[in-house]
Amino acid sequence: MKPVRVMVVDDSVFMRRIVKDLLETDPEIEVVALARDGMEALEMLPTASPDVVLLDVEMPRMNGLEFLRKVLLERPLRVIMLSALTQEGSEITMQALELGALDFIPKPSGAISLDIDRKKEEIIQKVKAVSTIPLERVRECAGCTGALKKRVHREEVRRESQRVVFVASSTGGPKALQVLVQGLSPLRQSGMVLVQHMPPGFTKSLADRLSDLAPFPVREAQGGEAIFVNHAFLAPGGKHLIVNGDRRLVLDDRPPLKGLKPCADISLSSLVEVFGDRVLAVILTGMGKDGLEGCRKLKARGGTVIAQDEKTSLIFGMPRAVIEEGLADLVLPIEEIGRAIVEWDRRGDHTE
Repeated sequence: MKPVRVMVVDDSVFMRRIVKDLLETDPEIEVVALARDGMEALEMLPTASPDVVLLDVEMPRMNGLEFLRKVLLERPLRVIMLSALTQEGSEITMQALELGALDFIPKPSGAISLDIDRKKEEIIQKVKAVSTIPLERVRECAGCTGALKKRVHREEVRRESQRVVFVASSTGGPKALQVLVQGLSPLRQSGMVLVQHMPPGFTKSLADRLSDLAPFPVREAQGGEAIFVNHAFLAPGGKHLIVNGDRRLVLDDRPPLKGLKPCADISLSSLVEVFGDRVLAVILTGMGKDGLEGCRKLKARGGTVIAQDEKTSLIFGMPRAVIEEGLADLVLPIEEIGRAIVEWDRRGDHTE
């Protein structure tokens, strides 16, 4: 196999060098270009012809967002953002994902992270995973959210839900979630719990963006909330989200499971224990098999599972796992999942 060709774009000489050294510890990766900003990266692209670009956000002359706007108009490009762990950094990262970046890696201690080697395994894993995404799918993804129209939520009397829609996603998830919530109508009987694999500091920005697009409020869970009808709660980065016997959301600080925190299997398993077959699990794009064990428990209780199809999944790992185990009741493109959720909500097999 040919090595994955990577371009590293960062205004710090130190960061360019250390990221290059980290990547090249893997014999299946070759760093073919180092650029100090977006402008230099644009000049190098035709000659370097990278499979994946690792792109910093804040740079002189041309920053990461400007680079994305310019290059993705002309050609599909697999881009992973290197993002600062700040509120501003998280909001810019969400913009980058909307523009067509495929994933992001948070720098652990600011723009110049002397401890970036802590991210070695994550950087290598994501570069190799993203390199397998067909360029045609990358092209489609750059515009797949369509027009983002902010919705205004009416204040409603809150009712505790007896039915729950659970959604799990990872790589490609932020954009998939935007498409999903735009396809929803208000839910009459159900609330939602969302788990997106993200580190601390980024999930609030994602929840705010989803809330602008959904027909109901989407909030980063704080712990102690009831699951209300026509409301959604997103697991915060760095915490597991479970539901207790009183049907209240709890932030759980147990260690990561399979390297994941939040972990979909932990959240879904707790929901199944409390709500039984009154749970609909939706497994979206992402690496690995998170959600598989939770879906297995849900199907044993008679619940329903929807998996995103391969064509619209950026990474087909998580949906593939539940499909291959025969656990998916429906396999749908992301654009149709919102409607399927609404139909499940309105069937009324279990009323409040």
